[in-house]
Formats: sequence, structure tokens, C-alpha cells
Amino acid sequence: MHSNRYRNVSIVSAVAVLLLLALYMWMTYRSVTRDITERASAQLTWAMFYESYQRADLVTQGDTLSLPEARGNLSLDSSVEGMNDALSRKYHSEISLDTIAIFVDSLLSVAHINRDVTIQEVNAEGKVLRQNNDRSSSWSIKTKPVSIRRDQSKAVLIALNNPYPELAQRLSPLFLISAIILGFFAIIIIQLLRFITEQEQMTELRNDFSYAMVHDMKSPLSSIIMGAHFLHSGKVDDKPQIKEKYYSIIESEAEHLLALVNKLLTISKLENKKLILNKNDIDLEPIIDDLVEKAKAKATKPIEVNTVLEVKKVMADEQYLTEAIANLIDNALKYSKDEIEINIKTFDTDKNVLLKVRDNGIGITKEEQQVIFDKFGRAAIHEKNRKGGVSGFGLGLNYVDQVMQAHGGKVTVSSEKDKYSEFTLYIPKNV
Repeated sequence: MHSNRYRNVSIVSAVAVLLLLALYMWMTYRSVTRDITERASAQLTWAMFYESYQRADLVTQGDTLSLPEARGNLSLDSSVEGMNDALSRKYHSEISLDTIAIFVDSLLSVAHINRDVTIQEVNAEGKVLRQNNDRSSSWSIKTKPVSIRRDQSKAVLIALNNPYPELAQRLSPLFLISAIILGFFAIIIIQLLRFITEQEQMTELRNDFSYAMVHDMKSPLSSIIMGAHFLHSGKVDDKPQIKEKYYSIIESEAEHLLALVNKLLTISKLENKKLILNKNDIDLEPIIDDLVEKAKAKATKPIEVNTVLEVKKVMADEQYLTEAIANLIDNALKYSKDEIEINIKTFDTDKNVLLKVRDNGIGITKEEQQVIFDKFGRAAIHEKNRKGGVSGFGLGLNYVDQVMQAHGGKVTVSSEKDKYSEFTLYIPKNV
């Protein structure tokens, strides 16, 4: 429940940051665009002012008495509007877009604005009435119209056909910084979501592990309690054989529980690098022979064990290596078919002695191979195994993995479903 809330908060936060960043970049783009168009519009007004006075000198023939009145107030926009309105009404002289283009080209060059422009005359609805060239497009950025009629029926504007180099130059640092921030934020969110997912999986595995451990400890504990109850009741005091049987059951089940607890403690020490190994030059042959004899004694099915030991001595801790090999043989018994065949082989490589334990059992799926060495790996599929008659809660292979890591080696698995499983111990040589 908490992890889902954290995930949802993370996703909402990520979306909010993306939206805010996108809004900020859009507003910055609009601000830079507005600055360019305002500067270009200012140059257009001056160009129209120069064109109007130049045209007035030609068409009025010295009749300038009406121009100050036509100019109205002294603002530049009003002067341009008044003069063009007067020249049109009184002298039927319309503004020259080509002349304006010449003035605009010079003024934009001084203002360091791209000079690829189109001068357009538009009506009150913004419809283009005429233009000095055909280079404008839907991608062009247009300036604010400058009125040339008192009734606002006509105006002139600049279409900036290629403002994007300047926009890119001014916005690229912002976009670069934003991309870096976004990248870091994305990495943080991804790592956070991955951490939350891993925690969810770990919590689920721990719960399954706890259930499996309690379930598998319940049977020996029940046997111990039941045996102690019968012995305490005195009902078997006169039956020494039955009494001895219950003592054996209690002792066997108690040793089984103690072995599980010791395995947990050993794994914990191995994980925390607190276990000190006592490495010696040990002989593998008697160890494996003893384990094979025990396996044959425990087996409830026909069993055949083949051993080929090309290398018989290794440098290792005898106690922990023996327990690791025992776990692999025990797995071969647990996951066997109607007839059990186990092949144990050792051979030499440049850096390691390899010990292989291969069975003809039910095999391991590719998916399960990814988790079988994890501490809680078997717990994830415990329910299926329990129903299939296999007990235990998956400490064995993790124990093997931890022991091999402590020796500086490793354990690997190769398997094919319903055919075989082969585990390989890489035991480093003493250099």
C-alpha cells in the first residue's frame, strides 16, 4: 500500500516537473520571440516614417501645411498613421512596400536581426492585401501591425521568415541546461521507481519466505511436542522400544531444526563478511564418498551415483565446502524423477578446480534460474513446490553461493526443463 502511494507520488511529481519545465521553456520561447518582434517592429515604424516623408516631399510639391495637422500627436506611430492617411486621402499616394523593404533591410542589419523578411499590407481582419515578395510562410513570425489609416482599416507588418537561428542561439543554453536537469531528474525517478519495485518484491519474498519457513518448521516442532507429550505422560514407560523410538524422533527433529538455524546464522555471517574460513589442502574423495553413501541411505527411489575425480585435492574450508556439496546432492534427490542418476565430476582449469554435480531430474526453468541463488528465491515458488511434495524454503543454494563467494569462487547452473540440472562450483587454486 505504502509503495503504491510512493510510486504514484513519484509519477505525479515527475509529470508535474515535466509540465513546469515545458511551461517555463515555452514562456521563455515566447519572451525571446516577443523581444525579436518588438525590435523588428520598432525598425519597421522608423522605416515607414522615412518612406512617408520621402513620399510626401515628392507628391505634395511643397504643400506641407497639412502635414503637422495630419501627424496629430508627436508619437511615431501616430505620425506614420496620420501622414499615410493624409497622403492617401488628399494625394491618392499609397505606401511603397519596396521602399519600406529597403529601409527595413538597413535598419535590421544595424539591429542584428535576420534580414530575410517580407513586408505585408493587411486589412483590419489581418488578411494580406499585398506584399513585397512571396517568401513568407506559415512558419514566419509576424510583428505587430503598424496602422496607416485613422480608421485602422489598413496596416503594415513584417513577416520574419527565418528568425530561428537567432532563437536557437539565444535559447540553446536554456535548452541544454533544461535537458541536463531533465536527464538527472529522469535518472533519479527511474532509480526511485526501481528501488520501490525492488522493495515491493523483497517484501513479498520475505513474506513468502516467512510463511514457508514457519510451515516447514511446524512439522518437526509438532513431532517434538508430540513425542515429549507421550514421554511425559508415562504411557510408554513400560515399552522401552517405543520409548526409544520417540527419543530418536525428538533428537532427529531437533537436530534438523538446529541445522536450519545454523544455516541461517552462517548465511548471515557470510553476507556480512564476518565468517572466517579455515582453508586447508583437503582431499575430496573421502568427502564425496561419504556424501554419496548418505545420499543412497536417504534415497527412497532407485539411485545411481557416478564419480569421476580428475582433481582430488583443493584448497578450501572442509566444513563449509562439504556442506555446499551436500546441498547440491540433496537438491538432486529432492527434484528427481522415478529413477535418480547423479554424476559428480572434477577437473582442472587455469585458475580454478571445477566440481560439477549433474542430475537427471525435473530441471529448472530459465526464469527460476535467475533467482534460485537468492536468499528468498525458493520462497517465491514455494507454494507450487509445496503442493508438488518438495519441502524447504530455499536456503540451500543461497548457502552454496555465499560459501563459494567467501572462497573467492562462484557457483553456476545449467539446466533444461524436464531433462537435467548441472551445478558447477568454481574453487580457486591456491596461487
